[in-house]
Amino acid sequence: MFRFQKTVCQPLKLSGVGLHTGKTIDVAIYPLPVNSGVWFQRTDTPGAPALLATSENVTDTSLATTIGHGDAAISTLEHFLATVGGLGISNLKVEVNGPELPILDGSAAPWASLLRKAGVKTLNSPRAFYSLKKAFTLTEGDKILKVEPSDRFSVEATIEFPGFVKPQRLFFKFSEAGFVSEICPSRTFCLLKDVELMKSHNRALGGGLDNAVVIDNDGQILNPDGLRFPDELVRHKILDFIGDLTLAQYPILGHFTTHKTGHTLNQKFLRALLSAPALLEKHEPTPQSEPQSFDLPLPSVAAVALAS
Repeated sequence: MFRFQKTVCQPLKLSGVGLHTGKTIDVAIYPLPVNSGVWFQRTDTPGAPALLATSENVTDTSLATTIGHGDAAISTLEHFLATVGGLGISNLKVEVNGPELPILDGSAAPWASLLRKAGVKTLNSPRAFYSLKKAFTLTEGDKILKVEPSDRFSVEATIEFPGFVKPQRLFFKFSEAGFVSEICPSRTFCLLKDVELMKSHNRALGGGLDNAVVIDNDGQILNPDGLRFPDELVRHKILDFIGDLTLAQYPILGHFTTHKTGHTLNQKFLRALLSAPALLEKHEPTPQSEPQSFDLPLPSVAAVALAS
């Protein structure tokens, strides 16, 4: 997918509403040198450690993907991480003054626009990646996630919500241009009855028709402008899946098949892969430049059980 490490050319900032808190969240993004990784840090929590964007640091997957350490949790990362993965960015520091990233318009398109406007810089160091030694399948009820060996990254996703949404299927063979134009603009979606339930529990306080596709109890799309793609919902499932896979830290080459998956199964699948040397092979090219130092407090964070 991407042979060399990348970062952004310059620091950048934005503000937006958090999906669940409904509060304005400020985000600052900074470039980092080679072999740094992607880091997040809460600036509103004194002494909060920097958190590496890795599957081991995931603490919750119930409504979004969350990483954390103690009280310093940051949620709703999947759209930003999908953009980072899709653009091949491997080194960043993200400072956020709240418990979640802004939802923006519910898609990854604003993140992609922001990062590309700041400029994406290719660094003089090859990037490690994973390849599959053999196929692997994880099932949970009627949910299925499978990967087969391939020399590139591709996803075939299907979803169905009987009574609300007809089955949708999409095959996506990765290219950066295709990711930006065909996957990034797809928005998160939910059923109206679920929105009402979440708001009754003080969640989704920042949600609305300007940042999510909402489907009523009769299966009708409530957004005045309708869908951006006829199959926008399955495209967003692929977006979320790419974001969750970014927590492997390095690209995984393979052909993935997903059926009715979500953040919880995505993370269980990723952890299963990363903990099985018989399944994955890591390719680490000889560095062409020495890693530079950067000042971050690095916590020791143990793996935490995923939400059920």
